[in-house]
Amino acid sequence: MRVVHVTPYFAPAFRYGGPPRSVLGLCRGLQRAGVDVEVVTTAANGSTDLPSSPPQGSEYEGIAVHYAPVAFPRRLFGARLRRPLSAALAGADLCHIHGIWNVPEWTASRLARALRVPYVISPRGMLQPGAFRHGLWRKRAAFRLFERATLAAAEFLHATSSAEAAILHSLNLTAPVVTLPNGVDVGAASHAAPEFRLRLGIPPDAFVVLFLGRIHPIKRLDLVADSFAALRAKHSAAHLVLAGPDERGHLAGIMSRLTAHAGFVHAIDAVSEHEKWSLLRDADALVLCSDSESFGLVVVEAMAAAVPVVVTRTCPWHEVEAHGCGFFVEQSVAAISGALRELAADRALAAGMGARGAAFVRDRYSWDAIGRQMAARYVDLLGRGRDDRVA
Repeated sequence: MRVVHVTPYFAPAFRYGGPPRSVLGLCRGLQRAGVDVEVVTTAANGSTDLPSSPPQGSEYEGIAVHYAPVAFPRRLFGARLRRPLSAALAGADLCHIHGIWNVPEWTASRLARALRVPYVISPRGMLQPGAFRHGLWRKRAAFRLFERATLAAAEFLHATSSAEAAILHSLNLTAPVVTLPNGVDVGAASHAAPEFRLRLGIPPDAFVVLFLGRIHPIKRLDLVADSFAALRAKHSAAHLVLAGPDERGHLAGIMSRLTAHAGFVHAIDAVSEHEKWSLLRDADALVLCSDSESFGLVVVEAMAAAVPVVVTRTCPWHEVEAHGCGFFVEQSVAAISGALRELAADRALAAGMGARGAAFVRDRYSWDAIGRQMAARYVDLLGRGRDDRVA
């Protein structure tokens, strides 16, 4: 079985947050499940594009990839995709499209229909209410004009959480919804060496709060900043690390809220895969308080590294509370800072939550298990006749 994955960005373009990592992890899991995988993507990587692929394509850590040169419109991940996509789809059994509202999705869905290649779509959280509100009028128009039809024509829609599945069901599309979570390389955390405390000048015994992700308004770093300020009122030696690419200059406003805590706040840019795990090894708590998340891969990564998590109820992570891996709280400064104070005051409590999180991830979120499950969904889809699929 040969499956072409289409995504607006792919490893090593990790400045785009969780999606490049989750698509990479899924492709690795699928390969180990016996699926022949090829990725067609753009060379987009923020302000500095990745090298474009030669005509025969490239490879990233054993995965065949074609990085197409970026073109107009850049903000919608325009790229010269038609030729490599046509070549890839000509020999494909299935096309798996990641993300919506972008040129790669539109191009891939049109070509797949023209070549009679069935396709599935992973919206990757882009239909969540919080995400939909950004550019609302444009997205409403695009959804009515063509996005609804593109989604409806998919063989299935892939949701990464029950919350995302509920949103997809509410759209009343004809395509069925399959729910499979994102995964994580469960062994990566144990192989990484903690090095960021030394690099950033943070004392070995200091309580370190970590935010890891895009610096974007939807992530609500204003709440992270104010919660950290409240934490330091009781735990003055605490440090905050903000790790991720600064989108639209949002970081400056966040740092201005933290001027009273200079020397205890550290902002770093996007990190590599190795650096991510090293950074998690040095953290005592991870905070995620976004207005909207379809999944929140960083929560799984933190738990895999035995880091207790503080997640707000705007994110689909009730399992954190159910399995005792951290705190699942209201999206407020009082609730977030209260959870952080409990972790800072009781290191045994924090260690127990971290250990339970690591065990939970090993049982539920390995990429090998998820790759096998997705491969089974592909086999089931392709095992049906074309007439059955479109009926």
